[in-house]
Amino acid sequence: MIKLLRGTLFIVLSILLVWILKQAFPKNTGALNYFLLFLFLDAFLWVITWREIKSLKPLWKYLLAILFWMPFGLVLAGVTYGFFYTYYFWPLFVKTYLTSLVFIAYATRILPLSFLLVTLLYQGVVMLLGKVSPYARSLNQRPRKLFLSGWIIGMLVFLLMLAGMVFWEHHFKVRETEISLKKLPISFDGLRIVQLSDIHLGSWNSRTKLIELVNKVNALKPDLLFFTGDLCNYSTQEVWPFKDVLSRIKTTYGAYAILGNHDYGDYMTWTSDEVKKQNMLDLYRFYNELGWKLLRNENEILVINEDSLAIVGVENWGAVRRFQRKADMPKALTGTETIPVKLLLSHDPTHWDSIVSKSYPEIDLTFAGHTHGGQVGVETSQWKWSVVQYLYPEWAGLYQKEWDDSTTQYLYVNRGAGTIGYAGRVGIWAEITLIILRSSEN
Repeated sequence: MIKLLRGTLFIVLSILLVWILKQAFPKNTGALNYFLLFLFLDAFLWVITWREIKSLKPLWKYLLAILFWMPFGLVLAGVTYGFFYTYYFWPLFVKTYLTSLVFIAYATRILPLSFLLVTLLYQGVVMLLGKVSPYARSLNQRPRKLFLSGWIIGMLVFLLMLAGMVFWEHHFKVRETEISLKKLPISFDGLRIVQLSDIHLGSWNSRTKLIELVNKVNALKPDLLFFTGDLCNYSTQEVWPFKDVLSRIKTTYGAYAILGNHDYGDYMTWTSDEVKKQNMLDLYRFYNELGWKLLRNENEILVINEDSLAIVGVENWGAVRRFQRKADMPKALTGTETIPVKLLLSHDPTHWDSIVSKSYPEIDLTFAGHTHGGQVGVETSQWKWSVVQYLYPEWAGLYQKEWDDSTTQYLYVNRGAGTIGYAGRVGIWAEITLIILRSSEN
């Protein structure tokens, strides 16, 4: 009864404290909600974990206690710092890696938490069945081992994801694919298109790595560069320090870009609508000064030796309702009716799955990004897996659809060059895509 009262008092006082802080700091409501969630999660896990470690020697017992509460210490430090400085204006290194450490710490706690729930369920079933024999007592030891196994596996996953931050955040992989298009004019046979996506410059702490990316792009000798959105994390202010590096990319026929869901400034709190509008105008100016053609529901016709190819770009459209739905295909295709081949740049692959592949068979090849390939997963030459595949049917690599008239429509989903949320990658590497177009008539 005393333990129950203590637990109830802890919950009530925690909720009351957070409520008071929300009244004093209303702009920090979101962070305080996470604070309360993590506090209850850790308290629940701690009660069970303490039973397992309290009999250890003092050195190990207190060392494990410190390690257990360290992630919540980071949450507490972040929330406290946020009372005085808005998250968007934190030092870049702190913002990127503090968020990532908290993310992987609590993501990996899902394992011991899941094992704990299985343990409690198992023990509850044993109690209901009235198992009181020595055999039943031996059964009750198995869930305990299961819970401890959850912690061990969770720690191994944590160390793996920590390695992903330290060693593989910007581990670039060039992926080359040849695509044959039935109506491609002979003048475009062998056209080399390099695709980049989801650079997320607001997460980059190293110009050196971005220079490495640019050098790898130039080494591919691209005829065209397609950038399929998410240059920013929160605001255009993040991109200006890298303008000189991106301007070093060299192409034969030009660079084209579209907007991704992060480019609109919708994930930042603005002081007014005018300031948010100016943020977008600054992004348009950035692309203009960079020399990349930003396509906003429009197209440009590329002409080589009197042969034509349409490069079409739309604004973001996502099947998930929280993402913008600004794409206007009829407007973007205006003037391309007589062009034999149309290439589409569309940030979110669900646009292709939901609309393009169902209503626009004239689009031969779509370039998309957005998914980052999940950033964490397993990928071999024969098989690939990531949690993100349960959210997006097309999440990494080349996909195709056959129409009744034997027309083939393609989609390529780039795995992204940058990161967001978790500043690392494990198994799914940052991607530079080289698409070489081939004429099936050649």
